[in-house]
Amino acid sequence: MKKYISNPIKSLTIAGLLIICLNSYGQDKKQEISISVGGPFSFMKYNSIGEVESGNGINAGIRYSYYLNEGLSIGIGAEYQTYNSDGKFGFLTGAYMTTDAEDESFQFRYRATNLREEQKLGYVNIPVNIQFETPGTSKLYVSAGFKVGFAVSGTYETKMQNLTTSGYYPQYNVELFSPAFAGFASTDNLAAGKQDIDTEVSYSTTFETGLKQKIGDRSWIYFGVYLDYGLNNIYDKGNNKALVEYHPELPVQLQYNSALETSYTNDVRLVSYGLKLRFALH
Repeated sequence: MKKYISNPIKSLTIAGLLIICLNSYGQDKKQEISISVGGPFSFMKYNSIGEVESGNGINAGIRYSYYLNEGLSIGIGAEYQTYNSDGKFGFLTGAYMTTDAEDESFQFRYRATNLREEQKLGYVNIPVNIQFETPGTSKLYVSAGFKVGFAVSGTYETKMQNLTTSGYYPQYNVELFSPAFAGFASTDNLAAGKQDIDTEVSYSTTFETGLKQKIGDRSWIYFGVYLDYGLNNIYDKGNNKALVEYHPELPVQLQYNSALETSYTNDVRLVSYGLKLRFALH
């Protein structure tokens, strides 16, 4: 997968320098620019026949706001967000017809026990929001809007306590559990390794509220809580792949697909919530 943003921290450093420059030259009081960090709860939420454990992630970004009046502003920004989830399955089975290296038709069967899949995503989000705040040097604020997110990285890593594969040849009424070079074996403590996964554009609602405190002539700090909730399925690709994919070339190298690509899961959405800290010049 292509990584369109290789160093989010570098981007934020540039953003911080931009804020310093803007402060040096002075700002229109109708404008505000801020940098933020947030977390820690950030994960993929999806339906599954197994168990889905929510992981942690962080976000960091920059926002530009324009004030329509003293208490109402509109803003747009950019942020980098990470998402982490673990899918756990006690027992999975599957079977489908295919052909072996000798072009012989057979049914490939697999049985996986105690499978765990770690999923990690990185997104660049573009938030658009409306913010209302009370007057004074200590303000309460409420911000709401939507975000469009673009995937810049995505990986999954599969581990199984045991995987048993076999081949059933109906023309001979026989099921083979060996040889291993043909793809038929029982393997304990299998680790498939890290693989890429491509997800789609995410559309989310966003809400934030908290306290905005003046700390300087034109500088403010925000202490808030936030919630981003995905509105669409970011992996809408049919969910029709087998978890274990057979390839006939000898020696057989099995492919381990993500659970997100199978019928075991569906409706994958991005969710993030937690605390948010912002430093602003206004």
